[in-house]
Amino acid sequence: MGKAIFVGKHFLGAAFLVLCYCGLMSAQITQVRPIDIAEGLRAGTVHMTIVPAYSGDTLKPFDGNRLNALEMVGSDTLILTLQFHSLLSFQKSKVFFWNSSQWTVEVAKSLQDLDSRNGTYIRLVDGRTAPGFAWDSVSFSTQNVHYVRLRVKNPSGPGIRLGEWTLEGIVTFTQLLILPRPTRLLPGTSLQLSVKILDDRGRIYPNFLNAPILWRSANTSIAIVDETGRLTGVAPGSTTVTAEAVGQPMSGANSVSVESEFRSQKVEPMHLKVALVVLNPRIPAENYKRIHEIFRWRDPMVLTHRLVELFKEASDGVVNYQIVDTIDDIRLFTYINDTLLTATRYYNLLKEPGWTTLRNTIQRFDYVQMVTSYGFDRARNNGVIDEVWVFGGPGMGMYESQLIGPNAFWWNSPPIRTGTALTKLLSVMGLNYERGVDMAFHSFGHRFESAMTYAYYQAHGVNWNPLRPNPTPWDLFTRIDKHMPGQAHIGNIHFPPNGTRDYDYGNTRLVTSHAQNWYRYPHLFDQTAQVNVDTWVYRSDQYPRGDPLAETQDHLGYLRWWYDHIPRYVGVTEGVLNNWWHYFIDYEAAVALAKRTPLVGVDEQSFGGFPREFDLKQNFPNPFNPATTIEFSLAQRSFVTIKVFDVLGREVQTVVHEELEAGPHAVVWDASGMPSGVYFYRLYTRNHTAVKKMVLTK
Repeated sequence: MGKAIFVGKHFLGAAFLVLCYCGLMSAQITQVRPIDIAEGLRAGTVHMTIVPAYSGDTLKPFDGNRLNALEMVGSDTLILTLQFHSLLSFQKSKVFFWNSSQWTVEVAKSLQDLDSRNGTYIRLVDGRTAPGFAWDSVSFSTQNVHYVRLRVKNPSGPGIRLGEWTLEGIVTFTQLLILPRPTRLLPGTSLQLSVKILDDRGRIYPNFLNAPILWRSANTSIAIVDETGRLTGVAPGSTTVTAEAVGQPMSGANSVSVESEFRSQKVEPMHLKVALVVLNPRIPAENYKRIHEIFRWRDPMVLTHRLVELFKEASDGVVNYQIVDTIDDIRLFTYINDTLLTATRYYNLLKEPGWTTLRNTIQRFDYVQMVTSYGFDRARNNGVIDEVWVFGGPGMGMYESQLIGPNAFWWNSPPIRTGTALTKLLSVMGLNYERGVDMAFHSFGHRFESAMTYAYYQAHGVNWNPLRPNPTPWDLFTRIDKHMPGQAHIGNIHFPPNGTRDYDYGNTRLVTSHAQNWYRYPHLFDQTAQVNVDTWVYRSDQYPRGDPLAETQDHLGYLRWWYDHIPRYVGVTEGVLNNWWHYFIDYEAAVALAKRTPLVGVDEQSFGGFPREFDLKQNFPNPFNPATTIEFSLAQRSFVTIKVFDVLGREVQTVVHEELEAGPHAVVWDASGMPSGVYFYRLYTRNHTAVKKMVLTK
């Protein structure tokens, strides 16, 4: 008969999916830890008000840097009120001031109680004096509240500088989480598993246990796992891997599927609206020919349409640009030595031998003037456009890519944060019709590098470094053989994996690359292949030779190959979307989506919060051999029975028969002793019944 392995409860926080192992739930570890208020403020689960009004960086008191202070220069009082969407449990408050100050902490379950000092109101700290440049803390009994207020007074006069305010609470850790989830392999390939730790609210933490991990595979004929957590596929089928922290009450389990071949699930197509600005004036002295015609350069309109085609092709249909507005204006928005450049003067400068003046003067493109003149800021705020492309000639002072908006950061150029009405980020591409489409495509690549560098910096706190001993996925993606022999992946915009110098796209040297694994991201195996210029130009049917708009075919071929390997898949890994294109397209929207998407697994549709109703999901994998996972959700605590029946309606096995808590759950059914065929699994509770079909193939 088949064997049932109950994988147990899933505990789910606001944006976290948790897989637990039933037999290992009793043991726990508790610690007192700081509460991440900054993350809550960014995610919108915590709200803050400040009195007097403050226009600076409101995250300063919670950024972990006590020397980065919130400064209230003209006031001797400061009131910070935090509202937590979920009930906050904490036992300690710490402050760090730059000057001696008195501080009070008040809490309540409602704002009315807090303001009126009635009902659930409690004053935890009452006018305590804290010295300057030293931590001061107070511990108290556990508080479970929605509102916390800090009152600060400087008895010496105006001027308050709050370096840090920290709340600490008891965290109960319940189990290990094995990643990636679900785990998928090819026969003969290996995948390094990692372990995180989960608390009782479904939050994920790095593995802080100073203990070796004992790994086991339930079926070594399907997959084996070594002492380091390296999993190797043996034969197609399903099994379960467990991890146990030796000497610690922490364990976890995960289902493993070994498949003959697979690709990660691609996201839905993304459609982007572009405002195109063409700085290609007609010149009266040349019978009103345009600049590109006079100097026999490429037509910017033709280049634009080719770029649209290239992005759709290279992103496998994910990135679909649409030109929604085209502005053909005589204004150039370029200043040379602080003098606005006119079309006639620009024409005359281009006629100079060697472009002497253009090469020896400072050119500055006025992005703010262009954005506000055409109303691009309001168009972006209202969703009319997503970005701006500007096609100009040489010497117009544009950057390859420019990011504008109140939260702008380095985008292969210094950010522009003021001067416009933007409330969102706006990307402006500076493109040159003197150059080929390969160079324009290249400019977008630098923007991509900036986006992903910042995404991983925000998620992991580390900068881009392909040589890092513990690399991020972005570090791995950009590895080249020159720096890591035998460990090349895709490379960066300037260096292909076999490159030995800048722009070395035509190198015929063959090197070992892990490139093909990126079609299955985040499952990065040890599968390799030999690559060189033939891979992206001459030998591949996907990247045919010849493009009249390109300056060099090897450059364009490499870029098409590079973009094609960029992850474009559903889900989140280590706090970063598996669809990297989203950061390139709309960085703020990508960050917001990453925060509300489950942090484990690759299936973005898995769960988004505690279920509001009963739900029985399709088993995975299906068809299967010999084991499969059945996931279900309960809106409330219920007695649950799951039975398996054959195609004739005969009961095969009772898989679950017990009372379970509300939330997501999973059970693994091992059908090793069952014949191939169609089976049905039925779930019963007092109020609900559901049934689904599954197929066992041996």
